[in-house]
Amino acid sequence: MIELEIAGYRFKDAGLVETALTHSSYLHEHPDLAAEDFERLEFLGDAVVDLVIGEELYRRFPDATEGQLTAFRASLVSSPALAEVGRGLGLPERARLGRGEDDTGGRGRLGLAASLYESLIGAVYVDGGFDRARAMVLETMGALLDATTSASPKSAKTMLQEWAQSAKLALPMYRVLEMSGPEHRRDFVVEVDVAGSVARGAGASKREAQENAAARLLADVTK
Repeated sequence: MIELEIAGYRFKDAGLVETALTHSSYLHEHPDLAAEDFERLEFLGDAVVDLVIGEELYRRFPDATEGQLTAFRASLVSSPALAEVGRGLGLPERARLGRGEDDTGGRGRLGLAASLYESLIGAVYVDGGFDRARAMVLETMGALLDATTSASPKSAKTMLQEWAQSAKLALPMYRVLEMSGPEHRRDFVVEVDVAGSVARGAGASKREAQENAAARLLADVTK
């Protein structure tokens, strides 16, 4: 029997809970079931989490730059961070997996826990609306938010460098791709590269463009 309550929220639609916890491998092994896997809800939940965390960071750090806010959000909505929350809620244990996926360690995979958390938030959004989904994100990610934002925000360049070092990769390399405009009002486009992963950023100074490029790359590589 499906448990309708997760993390203090009681679902009105039992089918949404079922879908939010169903991996595609389960449906492949049960083709007779008229059911969906969690991927569509995951897509929706990803957008809700991004918005809620972005809004909360905007509120907490009124003086932070776009690059700093983007870098902070990238850290908070990264797969490891969301997996930590998903595991804390016991979502992998409740998921419906195919036997082959389960036998090969699928239930313990970081990506599954992160995906299940996003699908849960997507399901809450559909079942209870944005305000309830927002409340759940803040409730379940509150401790992580507090721990991550307890100090002043680091620059995106610093956070990208720390990520590269932790992943044992070469340090980020920056290069100016474009410089335009009159001398008193320059516009820069900068590219950053970490082991073949690249992103671009623009700004009114070289440093601002570097920060924006670093923030975008950090968002890409940590998701």
